[in-house]
Amino acid sequence: MTPSGSRLRLWLMIGALASALVACAPTAATDPTQTPGEGGTSLDRPVPGGGGGSDPDPGANPDDPVVAPPGDPGARPPLGAAALPVEPEPGIVDARPHAWDHISIAPDGRTITVYYWGGVQDCYGLAAVDVQPDAQGRLQITVLEGRRGDLDPGTACIEIALLKSVTITLDEPLVAPVG
Repeated sequence: MTPSGSRLRLWLMIGALASALVACAPTAATDPTQTPGEGGTSLDRPVPGGGGGSDPDPGANPDDPVVAPPGDPGARPPLGAAALPVEPEPGIVDARPHAWDHISIAPDGRTITVYYWGGVQDCYGLAAVDVQPDAQGRLQITVLEGRRGDLDPGTACIEIALLKSVTITLDEPLVAPVG
């Protein structure tokens, strides 16, 4: 079945309009060191609202889009910076696995801090951190976060990701110093 001429023209017009909208959409924040009209991107400046508890970049325009390519290490906070320390707590329901962002290992080789992105503390909490060896003896770390069980069902929760950290102590050292 082939589309009629008017239907085909309509689809072509919709496609052209969509292409024009994508071409005109802003794709990056303006670099504050450039003069107006130069364009460009800046991922070296702090991301407004990027966490850390510090004031946002005073030179940032609040109307600039907050963008960063996926997986760009310059777009995330420095390792260990601005993480909210949390501990497993009772009363968390509907806990689900969360992928962790990175880990740090203390010099003792047994103390590990796991960093992950979770929900706001008023609505979500850490249920547990499960550490199990796999068949090859590698540790599998699973962070389980869920919603607070005492939360009123009508409560609105904002969907903002916060960098959180939880520290665990292993029975055996993961690494040991040489010497």
